Amino acid sequence: MKQIEITVRLNEDIESAIKKLELQGFKKIRESEVNDVYMTSKLNQLSKDNIQDILRKCVLLRYLKLEGKEIKKITYKNKEIDKYGEVISEQKINLDCNDLENARKLFEHLEFEELVRVKYKVVVYSKDNVEYAFQDVENLGTLIEYEGTKDFEGKSIKEINEAKDKMYNEIKNTGINITKEKDVKKAYELIVNKYF
Repeated sequence: MKQIEITVRLNEDIESAIKKLELQGFKKIRESEVNDVYMTSKLNQLSKDNIQDILRKCVLLRYLKLEGKEIKKITYKNKEIDKYGEVISEQKINLDCNDLENARKLFEHLEFEELVRVKYKVVVYSKDNVEYAFQDVENLGTLIEYEGTKDFEGKSIKEINEAKDKMYNEIKNTGINITKEKDVKKAYELIVNKYF
């Protein structure tokens, strides 16, 4: 399945944004914590101009705490990126892994190194099959991720961008104060802050 999503930056405090949603009938459906370790074999090639290319070849060691249960996975995100560096779509490959420490050692033996850690707490609000995931990202701020539920396999870039514009406007129409960005990239921004 080819998914699309937008990630916007919250421009007000999370409590007031959530209150606006609750007044419109949104309900909290889950909370989680995510700790992603991005591993790359190309750290020595990293430059400000090739961050997206390096990220496309990363493996994530994902520690997820959901409803008190720990879930560990190795994840690869196959992102389709346009000529402007915007993410068009994404297909994830997930592999359950009970022993991420040994997985890390395995990747290190294959000359992978830690590129960046992305840690955040998530609270998801839902109404009528629409879910907004508030992500409080360590060293970055609060974002809202909105994943589309339709399969965009075979859709044109124009159709995808129109769907993303519609999703952005849905968030705006709730009255939540967000910036104009539609594709905030957590790992990308944290890499820029860490290395450049």
